[in-house]
Amino acid sequence: EQRRRAAARYAQRLAPLADKGLIDIPREPDWSRGVYHLYVVLVKNRDAVKDKLTAAGVNVVSTHFYKGFGLKAEAAEMERAADYTRRAHARGIRVLGYHQFSTVIPETMLDEVPNLADWIQRKADGTMATYGSAYWRWKACPIHDDFITYLKGVMDRCLIDADMDGVEFDGTSYECWCDKCQAAFREYLAKHNPQPLERFGIPHFRHARVPPRYDRKDPLWQEWVRFRIDLMGRRLREMRAYVHQKKPSAALVTYEDCPALWRKDRTRLLPDQGDYLDLSVAESHDMPQVRDGELVTKVRHLKEGTAIRQVVLSTDWLSSPKTGISLPKDPKPVELDMAECLACGGHVLTATWSLRSGDKRDGSAFFEQPAFHATLKRYMGFSRDHEDLYVGSEACANVWVYHSLESLAFDHTTSYNSVLGFEQALLGRIAYRVAKEAHLTSLGPRDVLIVANQTCLAERECRAIRAAVHRGCGLVLTGRSSECDENFRQREKPALEDLQSAPRVRYFARCPGATKQTQPSMHAMMPSDPALIVTTVVELARQGPAVELAGGDERQPLAFVDIYRTAQGYVAHVVYYGDGEPRGYRLRVANWLTSGKPLLYSPHLTAPVPLAAANGWIELPPTFGRYAAIRFS
Repeated sequence: EQRRRAAARYAQRLAPLADKGLIDIPREPDWSRGVYHLYVVLVKNRDAVKDKLTAAGVNVVSTHFYKGFGLKAEAAEMERAADYTRRAHARGIRVLGYHQFSTVIPETMLDEVPNLADWIQRKADGTMATYGSAYWRWKACPIHDDFITYLKGVMDRCLIDADMDGVEFDGTSYECWCDKCQAAFREYLAKHNPQPLERFGIPHFRHARVPPRYDRKDPLWQEWVRFRIDLMGRRLREMRAYVHQKKPSAALVTYEDCPALWRKDRTRLLPDQGDYLDLSVAESHDMPQVRDGELVTKVRHLKEGTAIRQVVLSTDWLSSPKTGISLPKDPKPVELDMAECLACGGHVLTATWSLRSGDKRDGSAFFEQPAFHATLKRYMGFSRDHEDLYVGSEACANVWVYHSLESLAFDHTTSYNSVLGFEQALLGRIAYRVAKEAHLTSLGPRDVLIVANQTCLAERECRAIRAAVHRGCGLVLTGRSSECDENFRQREKPALEDLQSAPRVRYFARCPGATKQTQPSMHAMMPSDPALIVTTVVELARQGPAVELAGGDERQPLAFVDIYRTAQGYVAHVVYYGDGEPRGYRLRVANWLTSGKPLLYSPHLTAPVPLAAANGWIELPPTFGRYAAIRFS
């Protein structure tokens, strides 16, 4: 009844648009469907919109395919998606089919799957898990083979019948207390902990259960985190293999794992490597902007993708603690958003905002507004015309910020706050990379590794860090790093204590990257003394940082710098976040990287600009606007 009344209110408010033919209000609404699905925008000339997207340089779109209502209930929508795909392919645009991974709508799905309740995730009290407060969106559990088989049937319809170019999974959330998960968890515990008495205080796991609540020092909860990663990894690898089996050219697209700042249900749920996907989705509220004097950037999400060797599709939103998420009011955030994608080595230029309706509500897409269409066309056209600046990019930064899986999972507040501070200090001064455990064995005399309050380090990690230092790698080590093992058990003394006074190590008892958070949710802030961080890193970089940037405000330069290697040479990238022209910025690239002549490219210039170096530094012209790529060849 509540939904009926809400629908009636919407119908009354939207009647003027319906009279103009801009939307369709079903005369006999299907009350089993959520209110948010009652109205379908009708674009009068769909081909015209696609032509405008093509003209702007768009060559990949993601569109709705399956939301969880079922193959029968969504058959008509799937045919529309197939028609959309045919029209897009005719214009050289590839199409990803959006799939809900977990949510199912019982009001229609029960027609196809009478035993649907058997597939549903359960809360700790045994009740069904739903998507937030949306009681009509049950969350299916990936442990059930029949559910996975059903999803494969949906993927068949997407890849074969609709001829889409990939499956994009949303809603890869999993936290279930059902009997099947309880039994599988006990098997996992026994397999990975053959002698449980010392750590768990119990002789066996025959009666163990999934802990009912978060407790970062509870060993059962820690193993529950690992179990979920294991299960989700196996299922998504299975789905990826199925996609390739059905259509070798197609892609499996879903979220990368990272210590999210705003979605803790996606923190440490997916594997810490990229072998379960073909294109990585990074969703955040970090569309670039300068907010209250602090630089908001999605760079860290793009670098997470680079660390697992994946191209990133970043769906980020402009946000404010006061107003929530919103569409951009002017082209500047759009320019910065796409500039960051280019500057991190050429990730997908995503324009999440472009097909929203905006404030007009007249059936037009947001990107059709002249200023935004021009910006989209400028950056996507630049990317298309200068693909050689990005294709096959390999990161060259020799400064690494270590992301320890267990530290960020079990001691998130301390560890990630410290990581964020270091990264924020480096953004506009020195190129850096995200280091995973797999990277430690490759570090050598040119490199600098930052281990910032990574509290929970396993002995194997400590051995790898120690070996890197012995090979000549510089190390920035801060206070609580290695204080605990990978299971958050405190050691008698930090495992890396012996390195604190080593010649190539700078130890800080108090982490210079740690910041005092001023909001309820964690966010990136500039630490109190960023110059100390930059100076320390430069001193430890025996052969110099790969690339440095000078200029701008001493504390907050409002810039980002990075460098990559392509088949055509080395390419340094600079993004400017301030207002007005970027005056007074200088770039220096290490001698061990390049000796070629620099040539500057920018979406804001009609032709490349030759540059010259003086005393190792290159003056950047203020005409480069928001973004510059400087190639050395």
